[in-house]
Amino acid sequence: MMRPARSATPLPRIISTALKVFLSLLEWVLMRLVRVRYQGKPPSIKADDTNPVKYCYVLPENALSDQLLVNHLSRALKLPPADQAITENKHWFGIQEQSALITLHRSQSRFSARTDRQVSPRLIRLTAHLLEHPEQDLHCIPVTIFWGRAPGQTQSKLHQQWLSTGPQGRMTQMLSRLWHILWYGRDTLVHFAEPVSLQGLIASSPVNTSLNRHVRKTARLMRVHFQQIRKGVAGPELTDRNQLLHALTRSPRVKAAILKQVQTDKKNQAQLEAKAHQYADEIVANVSYSTQQIFDRLLSWLWNKLYDGISIHNIEPVQEAAKNSTLVYVPCHRSHIDYLLLSYALYQHNLVPPHVAAGINLNLPIVGRLLRRGGAFFLRRSFKDNPLYAAVFAEYYFYLLNKGYATEYFVEGGRSRTGRTLAPKAGMLSLTIQGFLRNPHRQIKLVPVYIGYEKVIEAGTYLGELRGQKKKSESIVGLIRAMKALKEPFGKVSLAFGEPINLADTLSAQISDTGWNQAGISTEKPEWLSQAVNQLAEQVAVGINQAATLNSVNLSALALLTSRSHTLEESSLKQFIQLCITLQQDLNPQSAKTVQSTDALIQEVEQLGLLNRIPHQYGDLLQLTGENALLMTWYRNNILHLFALPSLIAFCFSQQPRYHRGQLQQLISVLYPLIQKELYLSWPMASLAEQVDRYLNWFIRHELLIADGEHLTCASTYQTQGRLLQMLSKPIQASMERCYLMVALLLHHGSGQLSTSTLEQLCQNLAQRLTILHGLNAPEYFHSPLFQQLIKVLYELNYLKTDQNQKLSFDQRLELLAVQCRGLFDPAIRHSIRQLTQIKTT
Repeated sequence: MMRPARSATPLPRIISTALKVFLSLLEWVLMRLVRVRYQGKPPSIKADDTNPVKYCYVLPENALSDQLLVNHLSRALKLPPADQAITENKHWFGIQEQSALITLHRSQSRFSARTDRQVSPRLIRLTAHLLEHPEQDLHCIPVTIFWGRAPGQTQSKLHQQWLSTGPQGRMTQMLSRLWHILWYGRDTLVHFAEPVSLQGLIASSPVNTSLNRHVRKTARLMRVHFQQIRKGVAGPELTDRNQLLHALTRSPRVKAAILKQVQTDKKNQAQLEAKAHQYADEIVANVSYSTQQIFDRLLSWLWNKLYDGISIHNIEPVQEAAKNSTLVYVPCHRSHIDYLLLSYALYQHNLVPPHVAAGINLNLPIVGRLLRRGGAFFLRRSFKDNPLYAAVFAEYYFYLLNKGYATEYFVEGGRSRTGRTLAPKAGMLSLTIQGFLRNPHRQIKLVPVYIGYEKVIEAGTYLGELRGQKKKSESIVGLIRAMKALKEPFGKVSLAFGEPINLADTLSAQISDTGWNQAGISTEKPEWLSQAVNQLAEQVAVGINQAATLNSVNLSALALLTSRSHTLEESSLKQFIQLCITLQQDLNPQSAKTVQSTDALIQEVEQLGLLNRIPHQYGDLLQLTGENALLMTWYRNNILHLFALPSLIAFCFSQQPRYHRGQLQQLISVLYPLIQKELYLSWPMASLAEQVDRYLNWFIRHELLIADGEHLTCASTYQTQGRLLQMLSKPIQASMERCYLMVALLLHHGSGQLSTSTLEQLCQNLAQRLTILHGLNAPEYFHSPLFQQLIKVLYELNYLKTDQNQKLSFDQRLELLAVQCRGLFDPAIRHSIRQLTQIKTT
């Protein structure tokens, strides 16, 4: 039974004074050891004795160090003092509490397994007082304090019992807290939650609810809040690595894989068990909070050396989701430092650094060990032919998901050499869904992340690989050589977080009729898994692209590459950049704002050495030359999808100056699906007409188009707005040319004549020849994966089918598509494509 409500008996005055002096001295010593950062913002409450609403602070544990710190912070932040007594005044009667601090439970131990922990007597007394005086109120401010952000390590039951009982346990707890203050005090994090009305909690319960239930309800709500905050900031406790290795190899699924291999391959079971343990040791991370702290300091120095700043966008929904969900970060892959950059940014914003799936090629001597302690777990590029390895890896990944650890993997598989978001790989996404099915009660959210660089470190490597050079393997020597990059400027970096994707909601929307939530722990892959993985992969890729941000380099690249000579007047460059910024901010208000002027943006690109200025008496010219012209295609492709639809609309006017609105809508509905998959655009066909109308109305408002009733005419190219519209049509032109080239090849050879691989090779060879004929310095123009994706799109749109001889067949619909596209191209390009497709091949 709970103690009856009564005021606390005040201490004798001399003892009270001595205690205050002693605590003040301890507080002074403590603050010499501590440096505080805040998670979120402290509540904006002013201390006011005339306020009828009283405030108190709620702590999860009865720790003197926590109480002293809250006392100090409440005064420093000019909040109601935590050490001030709650006493009788003209608003409050019959109450006498010596402090405004409530420790939720009297036990200090977080290892205690007891479920009957005694609730704070002060909370009981205050609740009882409010029940007797419903006209009064008390607002509770939950305060969470992290002395360092080490998640802790799972202890044995015997050790937990020893820590939670007896004098030896209390002494161990005190020494442990002292050690944390001395070692981690400079990395102390404090979270003030918004005040919670205790009278409001009482009013939300039934009228006849007992004091016991009121207090337990309040304690339970506070306890859940503290658990969520701790989970988001520090994450779940870590399991001892050796214990985990043994647990993985003894799991039912790994044992089943071993027995199956014993039966099929007639191998020795003991050897296979040893092999499974070896695989687990190769895979499993060995997270160390101390190593993460070292990484934080080292990377702070490195980023300050490399970059002019790191911008973070839309991280607030991620911080909120981390409180009650298992997060899976799925960033785009642009550079080797993506993993380090994302983990650093999350740590700086008080989120748990994730366990990161890293390629086994990064498991280099010394480096691999450090990455493993920083949170990396390693996987092989392919393990389809190694079922035992696959079982061990899947079991480990399920363990991470089931325990609630944040994880991260790159859905593209490898770094993008073209700057586009590559087609996602199915492997890790499939494991994520399968892991979720084994415990569908745990909420899993995938977080798309866009990482944008103004200058990527691997730029020279990407240029060589696009020209056909073989990819170099990672090595210590290569890492040392890469350190030379520290001398170069690399501009700014932006990390933008897309909206978290709730896996349960996604599966329900996609495959609601299959009863996926009844799958339980079945070892068989459900029939619908492949379809669900493909749809989830597309949703993730679209989420990454939606989060993309504009910067000085990708905007300048988008503009200058519209010119065949890669040269623009400074005034034209500024006008086009401003047009793109305004277009993005007006029609995509959720995107990150670009606050710099066009002059400042262009100056940044010049300082990075990516742009040449040619002084001239009639106005300076800005030009891309040599390697930079090719490199800038990579940066342009980072944001090409953001302007794909307006560019497609402008492209329709490049050869035909006038359309009826309905005719234009029909044409775009035919062309849009051809680029939707390639660029992972977000608008479904059902809402396409509405989006096209939004862009058309914007074009009319900004005088790029002239409306005459339902007829639309483009502005004259002799006018500024006409030239801007013409420039806006260029970014999407290459995609449309590749499509027209493929369709022309198919029509020339005829239905049932070409295989998929032959068509892909022909398209690549002819596209390469086309770039030479027209002076296009763009290897990504004939990049093989782009043609692979286009063939897949034509299949999905039913333009192509495979006949019984595994050849590509088509009907009149493909011919109609060719007719609709033909009039959009410059006659010289159209003639070149026609000539190329008629070249005889052997």
